[in-house]
Amino acid sequence: MIITQDNIRDLLKAITEDFEKNKEELCGYDRAIGDGDHGDSMARGTRDGYAAVAALPEESSVFECIKVYSRTMLATIGGAIGPIFSTVIMELGRAAKATNQIGAAEYAAGLKKAAEKVMDLGGAQVGDKTLVDALVPAAEAAEANSGKSLEELAVLVEKAAGEGVASTIPMQAKMGRSHFLREKSVGHQDAGATSLHYMLRTISTFVNN
Repeated sequence: MIITQDNIRDLLKAITEDFEKNKEELCGYDRAIGDGDHGDSMARGTRDGYAAVAALPEESSVFECIKVYSRTMLATIGGAIGPIFSTVIMELGRAAKATNQIGAAEYAAGLKKAAEKVMDLGGAQVGDKTLVDALVPAAEAAEANSGKSLEELAVLVEKAAGEGVASTIPMQAKMGRSHFLREKSVGHQDAGATSLHYMLRTISTFVNN
């Protein structure tokens, strides 16, 4: 299933509902090495984002829907994670601007650009125990398999992101509040990377149903 003007609202609703469902789990990961409010922030940001999208005219494009969702999340979430997630989602929208759809090519292009921009924005690199540890492998998997269907590509992207999350567990944090914990941050998975994985998992489930 390609993501189009006809089903983009359904996808954003699915992402929103998944964050609501998993907010306590995400707060638990964040509580171990951070403020403990990550899940609540993501649930609130996506909920407000979807409400803003629901108010748009029916004929709004894929790009317009994602832009409003992204900008509302940015305004609602705040902190460090707000701009990062907003950037990831916005780049998926920008990739759809010319074609008004997200197929395999757009998905791969959007993830690649998102990875580049997030690293520029926050300065994090792979190995720093951040969302980047899930985003970069996902983007690389997408680029390496961009000739496949969106359905196949989304599965590979989600798998790569999940492996990226697992890789954060033995890492010592080098960015954000958790880096102050030093060796005490070892043994915990990063909440932001987990959130990104869950979003990509929701996209994979959506396009494969």
